[in-house]
Amino acid sequence: MENETNIIISALETMNATKWGLLGLGLVALELVTGTTYILWPAVAALAMSAWVFFLPLSWEMQFILFFILSTLLLIVGHMYLKPLMKSGEPSDLNDPGRTMLGRRVIAFTDFENGHGRVTVGDTQWKASTESQDPKIGDALIITAVAGATLIVEPAVKA
Repeated sequence: MENETNIIISALETMNATKWGLLGLGLVALELVTGTTYILWPAVAALAMSAWVFFLPLSWEMQFILFFILSTLLLIVGHMYLKPLMKSGEPSDLNDPGRTMLGRRVIAFTDFENGHGRVTVGDTQWKASTESQDPKIGDALIITAVAGATLIVEPAVKA
């Protein structure tokens, strides 16, 4: 039987700085498509390996071990420390359009009865409710909350 070389082993044996760099760039491109940050860390490790192998040639075994260790460390550090920092701050209104309506002035479109009526927001009418006195048509109101498709409103304070 002829001595067959494994395709993976032969690919690893030929790893050099250029191939590590291309692998890193490919992983960065894949990260841009997915946006998970989990592919980012092996990409950074591959780019670091590219620089490392350029200046300090290593055997393919050592390259693979260092890549594995560096990827693992970056994944752990990134997941524990950096990912929470990226999610901190003000929540985005992108998936919560009702949140952008808070504090907006609206006009009563109908007379409210038992705390329920309709208001005009821009060129659209919305169901609205209030716990204060029933507003009349044309009264200025302010949106204080959004409950499903119903706006919770309060009378606008006249200044």
